[in-house]
Amino acid sequence: MDFDALLTLSENGKIFANPRRIALLKAVQQTGSISQGAKQAGISYKAAFDSIKDMNCRSESPLITSEKGGKGGGGASVTRFGERLIQMYDLLDTIQNMGLKALNDDEAPLHSLLGVMAKFSLQTSARNQFFGTISDIENHALHDRVFILLQSGQHVIATITHGSTVRLQLKKGKDVVALVKGPAIEICSEPPADPQLDNQLSGTIRHVQYDESSAEVSVRLDDNDEVCALIDRKENEQDELQEGKHALACFSSSQVIIATLS
Repeated sequence: MDFDALLTLSENGKIFANPRRIALLKAVQQTGSISQGAKQAGISYKAAFDSIKDMNCRSESPLITSEKGGKGGGGASVTRFGERLIQMYDLLDTIQNMGLKALNDDEAPLHSLLGVMAKFSLQTSARNQFFGTISDIENHALHDRVFILLQSGQHVIATITHGSTVRLQLKKGKDVVALVKGPAIEICSEPPADPQLDNQLSGTIRHVQYDESSAEVSVRLDDNDEVCALIDRKENEQDELQEGKHALACFSSSQVIIATLS
């Protein structure tokens, strides 16, 4: 279903800001004039003047200040509070649109704002980002091991300081995103002997791309998650890295960064 939604901010049951009023504020901000802003927003000067007067009177701080015309001409400007109102409205509108987009995606976790952001909006320098829920936390003397359950049923383990666990308020059941850089991942055909590689995600090689010294390997875990590894190219490795072949994406828990919402 293709829904549209109009974001309206109300105060005491009366409209304070809606798409038309926000468009007017933006137009005044661009033109420096209420009359020119009204024309750009496609409304009459009287409607614009009445809307601005209403918002200014009901707000603790004015949204627009104006000067009467004279020798130097008049003008209008959006105040700092008005600018913040515009920014907040755009932010809420973005979140609302993500929610509408997620409704039509069966894989989008609508129970979690972080999960929706991770799927549709979150951009990081780490090539791999996995949305999941904390299933367990092991406390050790100097660090914690955090177990993150992915939608595929597999786990990503992160080793972080106890201070980070406290600062992020991590606990069982909390939604998080695990970030891992591509060069930190090794592709193995069977479980490695190195105990440092305590993350071993099972999947199928979907794509392999080579250059002179390295290979980029994509391993599909399920319909939701895919791992991308950037590995050094070795002789005869091309036979092992075949598309459709089973593989393990292996990496150390110390290479995992956890992100969450407070």
